[in-house]
Amino acid sequence: MAIHPIKTRAPYIRSYGFAPDVVIDVGVAQGTPWLYRSFPHARFVLIDPLESSAEAVRAKGLPKDFHFHATALGAREGKATLMVPHSEKGEHVAMASLKRRIDKRAETYIRTEQSYVNVRPLDEISVAYPGRIGLKINTQGSELDVLKGASETLKRCDFAILEISMTPRFAGVGLPSEVIALLAEAGLEWRDVLSFGGGQGKKARPSHMDVLFTRWTS
Repeated sequence: MAIHPIKTRAPYIRSYGFAPDVVIDVGVAQGTPWLYRSFPHARFVLIDPLESSAEAVRAKGLPKDFHFHATALGAREGKATLMVPHSEKGEHVAMASLKRRIDKRAETYIRTEQSYVNVRPLDEISVAYPGRIGLKINTQGSELDVLKGASETLKRCDFAILEISMTPRFAGVGLPSEVIALLAEAGLEWRDVLSFGGGQGKKARPSHMDVLFTRWTS
């Protein structure tokens, strides 16, 4: 066993020296407080197909002011089916996805609520927010699709934090190498693993990681 620091904290992220004008949080769920605390002077843009995400963030009061876009993101404009799983413990908003879950966690769900949602490219939204960008994407398997609609946005990113699947958790999920290559093409390199999830003991292989990508030189 080994002790590791908790990296999803404002002091740790600020130690990199980022100073984004805009912080874009894609896949909001209940919000990302540590990210918001990291850049209190930035403009916040939150994007999630579920309106309840905006309500959850407003209830917490952090950030106090933000722009919310109720839409899913993808490579092009269109429609898609959003699946929100339910277990015996209730609704799991943080696990909502446009992809069908195929790992063992899917066996814990008793039903899945489905709804049609709008899909837009991130570039269509970010163009209204000038300046340098800090980007976080956690869309439960659709991260590569989001990046494919964000080529212009990525050019302005000082950093990007992505949840990357290390196992096939969802049907049709993008390969880690595709995500890494697309970000590298935009000048963003793998820099840090902020957190990871997986099993325990002998099955402790990571199923996904939250990875920080940055410019190679500031």
